[in-house]
Order: sequence, then C-alpha cells, then structure tokens
Amino acid sequence: MAKKELLLGAVAAGLLLSGAAAPAFAAKGEGKHHQRHAAMIERLDTNKDGKVSLDEFKANASAAFKTFDADGNGQVTRDEIKARHAAFKAARKAVHDAADTDKDKARQALHAAGPFILPGAGKMFDRTDTDKNGSLSEAEVLAAADTIFARRDGNKDGALDTADAGAMKGKGHHGKGHGKGGEERAERMLKRLDTDGDGKVSQAEMLAQATKTFERFDTDKNGEVSKAEVDAKRDAFRDARKAFRAVKSTDDEARKAAREALGEARMDRMGARMFERADTDKNGTLTKAEMETAAATLFKQRDSNGDGFLTQDELGKRPKR
Repeated sequence: MAKKELLLGAVAAGLLLSGAAAPAFAAKGEGKHHQRHAAMIERLDTNKDGKVSLDEFKANASAAFKTFDADGNGQVTRDEIKARHAAFKAARKAVHDAADTDKDKARQALHAAGPFILPGAGKMFDRTDTDKNGSLSEAEVLAAADTIFARRDGNKDGALDTADAGAMKGKGHHGKGHGKGGEERAERMLKRLDTDGDGKVSQAEMLAQATKTFERFDTDKNGEVSKAEVDAKRDAFRDARKAFRAVKSTDDEARKAAREALGEARMDRMGARMFERADTDKNGTLTKAEMETAAATLFKQRDSNGDGFLTQDELGKRPKR
C-alpha cells in the first residue's frame, strides 16, 4: 500500500471516528512504551534486583515530594508544580538547542535537575487532594503512589518489572479497542456512522461521513481544505474549551450545552492533527477526492472478514494493513 494511502487512512480515522487516535499511528508507540517502562525500572530499582517494589516506588515519590516542595512547608502547591514543569521544559529545550558536541552534557544537566514527575499531580491533583486544601501533602502523594503502583502492576505480583509492560498495553487512554473503554468507543463510532440503523456500517455510510466531515472543514466551499481552515478549527476548539471552563461550575443546562460544543470542537481538533500528517505533498490542502480515498482505505483496513460491512467489534480493533 502506498505511503500516502496509509497516511490518508490515518486522517480518516482521526476525522471519521471522532477523536479516537488513528490506528496507523497508535501502533508506532509500542516499542517506545517498553523502552520507557524499562527506563523507569532502571531508575527506581535501587537494590538492582531487576524489579521495583512498592517500597522503592514510594521512596522515589517521597524524594520527588521534597524536590517539588520548594519552600519546605510540607505542602506542594499548584504553583510549585508549574515551576517544576517549567524547569523541565527549559532543561529539555537546552538539550534540543545544544550543539551535537554538547548534547550529552545537556542531557546530564536535564537528568540532574529532576525529578519532574510527582505522583498525584497533573490531572490527578483534585482527586489526590483529599482534604481539599488546594495543595498536596506527602501523605496524599504517597497514597497516590499506592494507587499508581497497583495500576502499573499488571500481573499483580507485588513488583514492577518488564512483564508488566506487556500487561499494561491496551489499558487506559492508549489502549484503544481493549476493555470496557474500547467497547464504549466502538459503540459510539457505530452509532455515529450507522445512519440506517442496521447495526453495521457499509462503505457507502463511511464515504458519506467522509464527505460530511470534509464539508465541515471546507468552510469557504472551494473544494479544498486549507491550512488556514484547519487552524480556524483549532482556534474554535480553544474558544470552546475556554467557554466550558467558564461555566463548568454553574447550572446544569449551561454546562451541558458548553460540554456538547466542546465535544464537537474537540472532534475538529483531532481532525486538524491528522490533516497535517496526511498532507504528504506539503501543499497545504486536502481535496475531497483524497478524503474519499482515505475513507475507502480505512474501511478496507477495518473490514477484517471482508464482508463489506464494519461491525462494532471491527470498529474497536486496530485495522490490519
């Protein structure tokens, strides 16, 4: 299959399946997943027995807490977390900007400036902050470490090792098509694409959705989707996200409307990302014919039994190529 067809299949996945990561790109991270897992084990395995115990994991979390707690008052605030993240970005940029002869030195500086990850921070902050005082105590961070350890210990043997890298694949956000979350996403895809309600998706329905999506992006109706139109969709997403944040703590109706608008805008943002990858000739435009080719390619990849229809099960699996 030509390289352009594969990339166009990816853009169709992003646009047609409404926010599901394109399978053509999801598979690329599998090797890196294992590499990151191995690097984590090497970093946390202080007794060098080839695995990380809960005590080692929590000892690292405790050390990270002391680093994040810049003023030493026993609490880590959002501002202290932001400061650590800013330090990481600066150190990483230094590595990127360093001359080839200085790369190793910059990487050493990046490593020495760590840690930059604190269990329970980021998106977990509100859940980790159990006393709701707006900051994290060491006890709260260690409790979050317990939870994270249990989730990472895929084979439940009480230690993190290379076996858990395989056990963790397909779980959480990156595990598209696996478990309850994958089934729910596949069900949503089916409902969106199955316009005649027969419980399966034909190629005609897939092409119709491709046309609808293309027309949604082609705001000036000139038969091409330009980079400017893609950028406008991205800006619209940012505006919708800002509007949702402004009302998310207010009455239910306003929050519901803002959430729906954000969902629509998020779908466009994912499409924008995939569009940029699909523009292989770098002319800044994508034609309707290219989108239809992408949809046909994606359909063929997903139709694993070759019966001319996509079922919920086929929508939930990574396509064969």
